[in-house]
Amino acid sequence: MVFYQSSHHLKHYLHITKDEPLHPVIRDLKGVVVSIPPIINGDHSKVTMDTKNIFIECTATDLTKANIVLDILVTMIGEHAKVKFEAEATTVLYEETQEVKVYPSLAYRKESIDVKSVNELIGIE
Repeated sequence: MVFYQSSHHLKHYLHITKDEPLHPVIRDLKGVVVSIPPIINGDHSKVTMDTKNIFIECTATDLTKANIVLDILVTMIGEHAKVKFEAEATTVLYEETQEVKVYPSLAYRKESIDVKSVNELIGIE
């Protein structure tokens, strides 16, 4: 990470993983580095006007929050897909535990809300 300390754009994020013994690296099937979250994304995965497929990568220190963010991003971007809400799942291997999970989960969940509290929160009451 010393390499990125002189970068005007990236140096602000280095503190996030500064004291960690290991840093996450996301590679594609061919071994090409796609991302070193949360520091940098590669040109290999840059989105342009000609982009047809998008790999949405979401990393966080809290897996529950990461899953919520990923599900939201997938559904929001899915609204604008050629085939609405079509998304391909990705299998993730956690090397440390050998656990395999499939993302996004897009699990249904019920939420109970108090209408008065929400109205106050958004400023309409």
